Amino acid sequence: MDSMRKYLRRLTRAGCVFLMASLLHSAPALAQADPAAGAPPRAVLDSTARLLAGLAPSHPPHADLARSKAWRKHSAALQAAWTRVRERQFVPMVGWRETAIGAGCPVGKTLLYPFSGPDFLNAYWLFPDCETFVLFGLESTGEAPEVESLNERQFERLLADVRGATVDLFARNYFITGKMSKQLRTSELHGVVPMLMVSMALAGVEIVDVKPLHVARAPGADATPHEGAEPRARRALKGVTVEFRRPGAPAVRRLNYFSADATNAGLAHYPEFLDYLRGLGPTTTMLKAASYLLHGEQFGKMRDVVLDVSAFLVQDDSGLPYAALLKRGWQVRLYGRYEIPIPPFEYAYQPALARAYREQAPARLPFFFGYLRDPSDNRSTLMVGRLAAEKARDSSAHPARAMLEARAER
Repeated sequence: MDSMRKYLRRLTRAGCVFLMASLLHSAPALAQADPAAGAPPRAVLDSTARLLAGLAPSHPPHADLARSKAWRKHSAALQAAWTRVRERQFVPMVGWRETAIGAGCPVGKTLLYPFSGPDFLNAYWLFPDCETFVLFGLESTGEAPEVESLNERQFERLLADVRGATVDLFARNYFITGKMSKQLRTSELHGVVPMLMVSMALAGVEIVDVKPLHVARAPGADATPHEGAEPRARRALKGVTVEFRRPGAPAVRRLNYFSADATNAGLAHYPEFLDYLRGLGPTTTMLKAASYLLHGEQFGKMRDVVLDVSAFLVQDDSGLPYAALLKRGWQVRLYGRYEIPIPPFEYAYQPALARAYREQAPARLPFFFGYLRDPSDNRSTLMVGRLAAEKARDSSAHPARAMLEARAER
């Protein structure tokens, strides 16, 4: 038994080759594997994601777990909730995207999603053709659960923790940072990786691998920051890469998630993170339920970097300040409606944005986007921005535009 568990643990660290159905046509039918061929060395990881998402597993040894009473209860509850939110939220989102944004990755090959938490679903269904998704938040990276090593009670707790962690995403279409600090630190559920796996399984993509991600510091970089009262040893920047692909597609894409304190003081511990972000441009960028962090000077360094590297933007009013976009020469199309932000963010009301909404008088969105007072609230504020080169005095004022021009000349 010990040797079998060690073997399964080795398999868990790999990816998978089982192909899932798409979001709109996914079905919980058990995949039929060739018992003579044995399980592919990367089959366990994707099968684990399916188990956590309430979908039938693809790795034959997981079949016993799927027959348990706890898993059948979990599958029924999570799939019922997912079916409702899929039809209410993601189907109309895809329809809106095709009209307002179009398919693909509008600028570059990378989607940058600051303060995202484990929100892969919104990123993927708004920008399905981006090759790399870069997400970051305060939440720890965590690890893929080794479901084979769990006893019955532990497996039941893991499934309950997963259901608890999806409540706000399904009800409000965003995660709440204060709750995630507890939801993603239970005895069985560790960090964002399990929730990213669940989101990918629900989105109908195949998980190939999960592995640590390290960003190298510049040669000769000082080991201690000089901001603040006393220099302290720099913290290590922790990241993880989840490789995935669409069913039937050979190309492997990746999601890079970083656990990072994006305040000015926090970034002093890992300046290589800002260098990494600058190297991504020009990016397609998304900001949603971002706590208006980029409106204050405490996050001034991150705001500047996001403005510098972005050339296409989808956000609610909690992202980059509307006035900052206009100052940089952005053209912004508005959707939904705009009101005074929900408590405790009333201070972030933007008069210029309110005037723009009155002038453009856009139609309401057919899906939720941004903060809601409660799940029945139908307010949603959404902006689609494009960097307008003709409004810039020169390319140096708009680093993302300069990046675009430099690449076009190659």
